[in-house]
Amino acid sequence: MKKFKAFIALDCKTNESNIRIVKKLSSQVFGFKVGYRSFYSKGSEKLLAEIKKNRCFLFLDLKLHDIPNTVTTAINSLAKINPDYLTLHISGGKTMLEQSLIAIKKNKLKTKLLGVTLLTSLDTKDSKLIFSEKDTNLLVYKFAKLANVTRIHGLICSGQDLGNLKKFKKLVKITPGVKLFARKDDQKRVTFVHNALKNGADYVVIGREIIDSKDPLKLLKKYYEENKNKDLWTN
Repeated sequence: MKKFKAFIALDCKTNESNIRIVKKLSSQVFGFKVGYRSFYSKGSEKLLAEIKKNRCFLFLDLKLHDIPNTVTTAINSLAKINPDYLTLHISGGKTMLEQSLIAIKKNKLKTKLLGVTLLTSLDTKDSKLIFSEKDTNLLVYKFAKLANVTRIHGLICSGQDLGNLKKFKKLVKITPGVKLFARKDDQKRVTFVHNALKNGADYVVIGREIIDSKDPLKLLKKYYEENKNKDLWTN
């Protein structure tokens, strides 16, 4: 069965609610993203088990960022979970990225490491203050280049960055913060699912628009009917 090339961000207030979302949508989507809130909340083990039970891909969004030894220890601790995807900050440096890959291999994990380029909450002022580079496009490109050199598996990048990163064809690109449908109150820089996937994203991450919906399954089916002839679905 074809599945939507999307991860659903499980950010409900409780993991009981997250589990209900997994049960409803597991047959429709590629996978589910679990971040800080859900991972560190009561019932996280049941949530992770439910995702695996339904044969969906598990995207663990922990954004690891520390000295190489500490990040390696963290990956060792996550070995039992064996997530399909795991995020870490590229700004942690070349050694941290390389040691993380070694830890993945030593633990014989199937996990793909995804590098976070630049947080969307940071603007040009932040970029200049923290990284001494006011051109955020150039900074994201430099981070992507480092990810490519160290041979981690992919990138987390905004819809606006996709065009600038087409050169890095071997890196899986996942774009968060996209939307299914347009609304009157949308900001000008909103990225829509079909645009992100058309412009080079391999997968997208959708959150509130789905989990806050009264009927998430109905919403996804509506989107499918309107876009079933587009390349938005797995083979």
